[in-house]
Amino acid sequence: MLKLLGKIGLLVSALAAGAVWLVILRLKSVPVPLLVAYGLVLGVFVAGMLWPGVLGRLSTRRRVAAYAGIPAGLGTLGLYLAVVYYVTDLPVLLALAAVACLAWAAAALLRGRRTPGGQGARRTRRAFLLGGAGLVLGVASGLSVGQVERRRRELLAGRERRRQAAVRAAGARKRVADGAVRVFPIHTGDTIVTYGQFYGGLDGWEGLNGYVRTLVDKAQIAVPVHAYLIDHPRHGLLLVDTGVNSEQAWDHDGYYGMTSRLLTERDEYLMTPEQDLRVRLARLGYDPEEITTVFLTHVHDDHAGGLRHLPRATVVMDRRDWEHGVLYPYSFDRVKDNLSFPAFDSGAFGAFPASQDHFGDGSVILLPTPGHSPGHMCVLLRLDTGSVLFMGDTLYTLPHLAVDQVRQMTIGGADTVRQIEAARRIQELLASDPGVVPLFAHDNTRYQSELVASAFADGTPGEEGLRAMRAHMDTVLTSGWRLRPGHAPHFVPPAAGTARGRVEFR
Repeated sequence: MLKLLGKIGLLVSALAAGAVWLVILRLKSVPVPLLVAYGLVLGVFVAGMLWPGVLGRLSTRRRVAAYAGIPAGLGTLGLYLAVVYYVTDLPVLLALAAVACLAWAAAALLRGRRTPGGQGARRTRRAFLLGGAGLVLGVASGLSVGQVERRRRELLAGRERRRQAAVRAAGARKRVADGAVRVFPIHTGDTIVTYGQFYGGLDGWEGLNGYVRTLVDKAQIAVPVHAYLIDHPRHGLLLVDTGVNSEQAWDHDGYYGMTSRLLTERDEYLMTPEQDLRVRLARLGYDPEEITTVFLTHVHDDHAGGLRHLPRATVVMDRRDWEHGVLYPYSFDRVKDNLSFPAFDSGAFGAFPASQDHFGDGSVILLPTPGHSPGHMCVLLRLDTGSVLFMGDTLYTLPHLAVDQVRQMTIGGADTVRQIEAARRIQELLASDPGVVPLFAHDNTRYQSELVASAFADGTPGEEGLRAMRAHMDTVLTSGWRLRPGHAPHFVPPAAGTARGRVEFR
């Protein structure tokens, strides 16, 4: 009975591991028919090794290993090399092969000594051959480390040449210092997401179920990743979020570790050399070294990647996000000693029960909006002619303000409740002050590409620019925060020869 229970436990564990591996392969866009065939081979191998008789009276574990195990092993290796392998894995793979050969050699040597005659001699010779192969592979593993590092340096050098060329291209601006508060939207590339993750929060994309669907659903769209530069006459150069960095986009598999690489796609981020944060700052007439403060709405890597270019900046963020949020440490390596955590002890601010007057002069107000992450916060900036509210990921786009009709994927449970509460507080803030306009990190609508781009072209929107933005909001949303006709998002599947779909508003 115990033996049977043990086998059942092994079967369940193997099937669970196999299912995770198949989901990962699907995330990597492996075709479904190939996954089905591969999954059947894996299932036959596992069942046959545990219960050989289930495959027929003549089946044995040796035959199962030969006819199912070898194809399963080769298939696993082939799929890994095709969709997961990266050059930095080479030393590890060679080391694993060396260990396997040495272990096999040791087993063969022990069996050879226990077996008399010619068969024992053959096993002993096999052991020495395997041991030699293991040593050669071990040496190759050590030597490959230097080769891998050299290859990485070549990639980095090529990327740096393209970045420098983008900085030197014609058309750069000169910095204007006239005492005005300026805000510049900085498009740091695009991120590839599933349509449901972005717009399907009311269609079952919530919690664990939503996360699993992001791994297997291939209805994908590209959405922008924006940071915002603030040139403040009293407080210097500030950033709200930092977008992604070029390594994330151009060397994704090298930037992320094995686990992160397994659960993300290689083309998760798209960026041209001109969209590099350092290039965008230089083209506006600014030096990244001059950035004194970064207001980080939350720690997710599409908002924190650019921190690697800002080692002198103080990073202001909610402590809850630093301690409990999903962050990638490498993005924070250069600023982890320059963190500042607001106490949110400046009292209520409109519909928000707590706030932080960061500079003490009412120019920058931090508002806690947890839900998308444990310590998500929004940032309100006073301009000479009004105010802007940097939304982070509390709401992705202008249509998301109709939170009962359009909703992004939420974490689920209490976090979803908190995020919706934050959205309603934002609605109340915008309704109570027509001089406030929202600025989004991922808006893929006309609001960002036309209204925001036009109003902030020179960093100072003026009353006319802010009024135009609010007027556009009124054409999209009713006073009761419902979508007007013609503004509901719909997914348009990719055309032939294209990898991703697009969004239409009808």
